[in-house]
Amino acid sequence: MAQDIIHMVLKNYCDFLKRVDDHIGHIEKKYSDKILCKKGCDACCKFLTLFGVEAFAISAAFMKLPEEMQDLVTKKIEKEKDACPLLIDRACVLYSERPIICRTHGYPIYMEKDGEIFIDFCPENFKGVSSFPKDALLSIEQLNTTLTAINRHFLESIETDTPLPDRIPISKALFLLNEIQ
Repeated sequence: MAQDIIHMVLKNYCDFLKRVDDHIGHIEKKYSDKILCKKGCDACCKFLTLFGVEAFAISAAFMKLPEEMQDLVTKKIEKEKDACPLLIDRACVLYSERPIICRTHGYPIYMEKDGEIFIDFCPENFKGVSSFPKDALLSIEQLNTTLTAINRHFLESIETDTPLPDRIPISKALFLLNEIQ
């Protein structure tokens, strides 16, 4: 698939990633002394499944990696079925292209259940912080609603021989563009 077509169908998703990254950047600046996540901190890096739009974006980025790195990832998929295949030497090889869950994990996210608000974040981060201002929180419901809408629009914008499943394992997502071309 041509790069200009990839860019066009992923525009909404890329815009969403930028907004999430801007928010995370704000949090990192405001709480720089309270965030311990850094390269090598990989306890939250797990095998996951992705929406079609995320799988498509990951696949496009994976195809740009050097062949040697693609081979390392492919070998990891074969050896470690339950690990994130993109985690090589405790670092994500597609960090700048990582999905929403990876971008937001560890940062303050709030959810509402039965009228009660819950705030979740990595227990290694924000030690000593007892509350957060509203502008420091991400709404899990808003994130999921937005991502679902972007995914639905994306799926309506592309043509494939067979419909994409609702969720795609990351190990299969990496090769998605090769399979649909």
